Amino acid sequence: MPACFLEILVLVTALSVDAFAAGFVYGVSKIKVPFVSVLIVTGVSGVMLAVSLLAGNLVSSLIPENLTRHFSFLLLFVLGLVKVFDRSSHDEAEAADKNKDAFVSPAEALTLGAALSIDSLAAGVGAGIKTASIPSAFLLSCLVGVLAIVLGSRLGRAISSYFRSNLCWVSGVLLIILAFMKLM
Repeated sequence: MPACFLEILVLVTALSVDAFAAGFVYGVSKIKVPFVSVLIVTGVSGVMLAVSLLAGNLVSSLIPENLTRHFSFLLLFVLGLVKVFDRSSHDEAEAADKNKDAFVSPAEALTLGAALSIDSLAAGVGAGIKTASIPSAFLLSCLVGVLAIVLGSRLGRAISSYFRSNLCWVSGVLLIILAFMKLM
């Protein structure tokens, strides 16, 4: 497996943990997420990731390679630390059902997609420095995002009476791992 693909996989997985957590919250709260809304959430996140990876690639052509590695490390490491202690994805998911009808409409999905993709902007710039395949990252982001929301929702629904926890810290740990991969 090429190192670039591994970096993209770790990045996409880290960014999809929030989507999984949102899906889990929906499942626990018994809020239905139609597939079109899932596609909207993941599409917004995928586009934001692609744009930020492109920006990171552009920045890398302007900055010496040694400096870009350290900048990437610092950006991803700090974002990872913030995510380890951040619990906002849980709140964003609960707030996304604005009209409290236990159904995430396409408009609500657009809002949630924007909220969940804020991390993609910063992480994508950091990871975009020296990352080759933006189309692959976009497609993988959409695929993993769909799986994360659907599986999170189903798992949340299945164990809603036993367990209610925030898993957003996992994305922070993955971003910290990705930061250290940038130094290799």
